[in-house]
Amino acid sequence: MRLWTIQRIEAWRELRQSGLLRANRRYVEHDVLPAYQWMAQQMSLRLDSRPQVNSLPLWTWYQWEGKGRNKPDLRSAGHLPKHEHGVLIDFEIDDRLVLLSDFEQWHYALNYWYLPRSEADGEAFERELSKRGLSFYETKPIRVRKIHHAIEKSWERIFQLKHKNAKRTNNQSIQGTIWELRVDMVRNIQLFTAR
Repeated sequence: MRLWTIQRIEAWRELRQSGLLRANRRYVEHDVLPAYQWMAQQMSLRLDSRPQVNSLPLWTWYQWEGKGRNKPDLRSAGHLPKHEHGVLIDFEIDDRLVLLSDFEQWHYALNYWYLPRSEADGEAFERELSKRGLSFYETKPIRVRKIHHAIEKSWERIFQLKHKNAKRTNNQSIQGTIWELRVDMVRNIQLFTAR
C-alpha cells in the first residue's frame, strides 16, 4: 500500500539516522491522548503486531480529500504550525500493517463525541443522556460505564469505509495509522514550509 506521512524535519532526521520512526508521545497534546490511546488499542486488535506496550499511532494519508487525490496537498494549511519546515514522506507498506479510518469521523473520537449511525440514533442517544443530566460535550469522560462504553463503541464506525452513499465515499479523506516507518519503505520525500 502506498501512503504519505507529514512530519517535522526532526522526525525525518531521526528516520535517516536510526532507520526507524515511531510516534513520539511528547508531540501528543494531553487532551487528545485518550483518543490516541483508543486508536492504539484498536490497532492492537486489528493489526498483526505492536512494537511496544505504550506505542502510539503514527499518522498517514491514504486518500486526501476524495477519490483520485491520494497525496496530501501541501498548499493547504494545517499540516504543521504556520511557517514550520516539514517533510512529506511517500512510502510503501504491507497492507496488514495499516489501519485505515475516515479522517472526518475521527474527530468524534478526538472530541469525545458519540458517532451516531443516523440522525435519529444521535437524537435518541442525546435524549438518553439528557434524562440522566449528562452531556458528552461537557463531561469527558462520562463516568457512567455503560454510556462511556457506548460512546467509545460508536467510534468503531470510523473503520467502515464502504458507504452506500457513493458521493460521500468519493469525497472521503482516509487516514492510516501504523506503528512504525522504516527508512527502507521510503520512496520519495518533499520538503515544504507549512502555510
